[in-house]
Amino acid sequence: MNIIEKAFQFALKKHEGQYRKGTDIPYITHPFAVSMILKHYGYSDEVIAAGLLHDTLEDTDTTAEELFAFGPYVLELVQSASEFDKSLSWEERKHRTIAELTTKSPDQLAVIVADKLHNIRSIQSDIDEVGEAVWHRFNRGKRDQSWYYLSLINALSPHEKDIRLIRVLNAEAKRIFLGSGKLTDRKIDLLFASAYYLSEEVKEQLQCEDILEFALEVKESAEGLYRNGGLSLIEPLMGELQRKGIQFETNSDGPIILLTFCYELQYRLGWSTDELYRHFKRNLSKL
Repeated sequence: MNIIEKAFQFALKKHEGQYRKGTDIPYITHPFAVSMILKHYGYSDEVIAAGLLHDTLEDTDTTAEELFAFGPYVLELVQSASEFDKSLSWEERKHRTIAELTTKSPDQLAVIVADKLHNIRSIQSDIDEVGEAVWHRFNRGKRDQSWYYLSLINALSPHEKDIRLIRVLNAEAKRIFLGSGKLTDRKIDLLFASAYYLSEEVKEQLQCEDILEFALEVKESAEGLYRNGGLSLIEPLMGELQRKGIQFETNSDGPIILLTFCYELQYRLGWSTDELYRHFKRNLSKL
């Protein structure tokens, strides 16, 4: 058997009895799909084998010594794609995953991105079947998953030109979370135009750009934050924008409404404060 066949047999045995989250689909279908994505995009047999094995260290009793039998490079790729400290909260683990992307090699990124791409495709398939109820299967719902996947994509953006898989993940993830596979400045400007009041004209334009549902989700969450007095959450954002030269009136509710909207938009899009500021400044005269 070649390395891919050996890896498949190994993963099949190790994932026996495991199923995809909230389904009766055998778990092995996921690493198999990841390996097929890597094969489709022309990666080497070692990278494809790592795709088959990528969850064995994290989710089974597999040891590093067992994986070393596939060679040190395959072991390195699998370790790079694994989350080891399950004692950390979901947020801490995801922040660490995002931060560590800057240290990864192109092949390591390929395995990680192929994994995320198949997850996104599985979510899309489930949405087509059961609708928004799919988010109840996750430890964190759509809002937090949007932050995670779009933060990943933002961190991966320096590699987009060289790694086609990242461009594919970008489009497919944004289609799920935003409704549109591409977020242009025009679409962002329309989102800012809905911060205070969603007019019928802007509503129609958002609908034409396929991001109306996203805009409504952002507004609903922002309004909930405003009603529940979430000032402590937006104060750091307000301080950072003020340090960049944006001034806010403090004698009305308008700035609070705007900041809760910006806070929610920034979170769901996985933006840095610099990225938010860039778009905020462009729209400042209209706000």
